Amino acid sequence: MGEDRVLELEKGRQARRSADVVSAIRFQETQRGEPLINDPFAHLFVSPEGEEMLALALKRWPFFAEYIIARDKYFDDHLTAFCQEGGVRQIVLLGAGNDMRAARLLFLKGKKVFEVDLSDQMRLKKAILLNALGKLPEQAVYVEADVTEDDFVGRLVQAGFVPNEKSAFIIEGLIYYLKPKGVDSLFEELGQIPLIGNLFLIDQISAEMQQKALDPERRGKPPYPEDVASYLSRRDFSIRERALLGNLTEKYYGKSYREKWWVVAAEK
Repeated sequence: MGEDRVLELEKGRQARRSADVVSAIRFQETQRGEPLINDPFAHLFVSPEGEEMLALALKRWPFFAEYIIARDKYFDDHLTAFCQEGGVRQIVLLGAGNDMRAARLLFLKGKKVFEVDLSDQMRLKKAILLNALGKLPEQAVYVEADVTEDDFVGRLVQAGFVPNEKSAFIIEGLIYYLKPKGVDSLFEELGQIPLIGNLFLIDQISAEMQQKALDPERRGKPPYPEDVASYLSRRDFSIRERALLGNLTEKYYGKSYREKWWVVAAEK
């Protein structure tokens, strides 16, 4: 097996583990009496490895589950408001993982939801859905690509994405796994898309949180960019809003945390 394929498989395993951890959190939240988000598909992706990693994550970050759900809620609310403005026909999920917005958000019916992720992750997700449901969500369009290396905008266009139509891009749980070159490459690719008031929803962690990462390779390396709002502004994005998840958990759960994990809504 070639070195490139070994690296691809390892990157795929890391992506699956991360996606399964988030699915376990979404499943637990959906079981609550009054959940902030309702994901009736999350249980399909809960795995023993994901649950084990979640237990480890909660030991390092006791706030982790609340932060993930607060992030989902924040992005869902902004996406809802953006679609209510009208003219939005396309949603793009970069590093989609086990995200099921294409099926769980009913207001997306009639729109195309392009899910972009690594080939192995995408194929496994589709196999799980077909096995459990017998079909794939009708809104979903699956695009196999590495957003740091491939011409993913070109692949989006090949899959039916129309660059000059108003769109929303969700970049959730992604950029703090990338190297600086990969982050720059991602946003350079996005720069090829016409500037027509598209929405971008992005999250980023602080250097303090990076030091407690489960992956030893990520510790000791400050996240890039740590100040994601300034990074986006330098690239001519207009910041609609930014928030700390610790403040949102106080609003949603009555629990306030000091660890800095930002969510940003931007437009370009």
